[in-house]
Amino acid sequence: MKVYCKRTVFRKNNNAYPINGKDYGENYVEWERGKFYNFRIPDDYERGGNSEMFSGIYYYIETEVEGVSSPIKEKEFRKYFMDVDELRNDKINEILK
Repeated sequence: MKVYCKRTVFRKNNNAYPINGKDYGENYVEWERGKFYNFRIPDDYERGGNSEMFSGIYYYIETEVEGVSSPIKEKEFRKYFMDVDELRNDKINEILK
């Protein structure tokens, strides 16, 4: 399953090693506008169980960092992404105008 990124998301590298060519303290692109990303639905205990660590995870979405998927909450998801059905409906409405 895929989602469409409607806004580029930057993250600060807080690691001692470079991420996508960006060193400590520099911003790197986690998700890039106009691209499609695979995602997975988290398990029940990750979605909202009693644990504060996993509370509220909406999806895990693959990132520009190879082999890494990041968790995202629903509010952030709505801000930066749309599902393929929503994208399709927007394009159809554009054509029909």
